[in-house]
Amino acid sequence: MTYCCGILVRDGLVMIADTRTNAGLDNVSTFRKLHIFSNPGERIVAVASAGNLAISQSVLSTLTEGMEDPETGEVETLMNAPTMFQAAQRIGKAIRMVHATEGPALKAEDISFDVSFLFGGQIKGSRMRLFMVYTAGNFIECTTDTPYLQIGEHKYGKPVLDRAMHYDVELYEALKTGLISMDSTMRSNLGVGLP
Repeated sequence: MTYCCGILVRDGLVMIADTRTNAGLDNVSTFRKLHIFSNPGERIVAVASAGNLAISQSVLSTLTEGMEDPETGEVETLMNAPTMFQAAQRIGKAIRMVHATEGPALKAEDISFDVSFLFGGQIKGSRMRLFMVYTAGNFIECTTDTPYLQIGEHKYGKPVLDRAMHYDVELYEALKTGLISMDSTMRSNLGVGLP
């Protein structure tokens, strides 16, 4: 199980992801689930993942290596997306590509294709944005009305965020609240580990 949280406030963005993964009761490991892609002065984006580790790693590798646009021949990555919206679309496209390749084999083994992502950051000249990308590749965007998004085991951390988060919270307070939300989830679910 996983818990990832993204909080977008007026002053910035907080993203937190746990590191616990397991493949059975006696096979517990840690893996990074929060990945940063940056080109200083031009863009910084972060991707947090939940769900099947093999699927999320395949999607991230696809995004890193790039996907060729059949119309232009351009190799599309997160690092050359012109907007955050188009970068979120590329994550959805990568999910669908991995599903087309891996989905039938997973289905044959009665394993569900389960993956979701939080994607946030900023490209020079535009505002900071935060998205949640679903298994189907579609996504929603964080708004000022509800300035946080969660994936994974979110039920234990959500009440903390519901009570304390609003768009005008200072960035440091958003970080502290996000960590309290993570701690609440870790204490209530052994399947969630340290960030």
